[in-house]
Amino acid sequence: MATPDAQEAAAKDRIMKHMNADHQESIRRYIEASEKKSFYQVRDAQMTDINLNHIKISYGGKQAVIPFDPPMKSLREARERLVQMDKDSLQALGRSDITITKFIPPYVHLGHLANFTQCFLTYTFFGRPSNFKAGSLLYNNLLFRLPRFANFCLTIQPYLFGVMIIIHIFETVLMIRKLAKHGLTPFELIWWYWVGTCFVEGITSFKRLDGLIAEKTREKEAKKH
Repeated sequence: MATPDAQEAAAKDRIMKHMNADHQESIRRYIEASEKKSFYQVRDAQMTDINLNHIKISYGGKQAVIPFDPPMKSLREARERLVQMDKDSLQALGRSDITITKFIPPYVHLGHLANFTQCFLTYTFFGRPSNFKAGSLLYNNLLFRLPRFANFCLTIQPYLFGVMIIIHIFETVLMIRKLAKHGLTPFELIWWYWVGTCFVEGITSFKRLDGLIAEKTREKEAKKH
């Protein structure tokens, strides 16, 4: 029969393995909130110890000790305490409890795909004024039949392209902030998908993300009943 010390050691090991394997984002948030660290500094955070008084987390070659207030009476309280700590961390960081874990591409919505394609072609053709001059592939294969239109495009090129870049950079910054609120960082491939498509298509990427957030919110609310 296992001794109390052995049982406690096994319980601690289970808790730490579970947290490090399935709740890495929570561990990072504990450090971000309690130690005022950035997501970059805590990217490799791992729980290394837990007892009735505190948890220990290693990150970036450092170690943080986060106390339980008040101390636990038993490790059976760990789940409830750690969940509450995560809620407190989310509140302190100003983040949502809805975490984004997947990317929805523009082709799932016909209108979004049309907008993405239109924006992509605008970037491609209006990115260089030489595209509307004789000698370019576009002019030689298509626009040579429409010289007035080619000249019109050449005239508006710097204004159209400049305004589009400014607007889409602004939207991309908003997307980055929104993704951060919902737990995504540049260390995750999904972050790059959302940010990259936002830079191309702009507002329609927000519509898909908002739809995903609404879906996850409904699922979360349904679990409470």
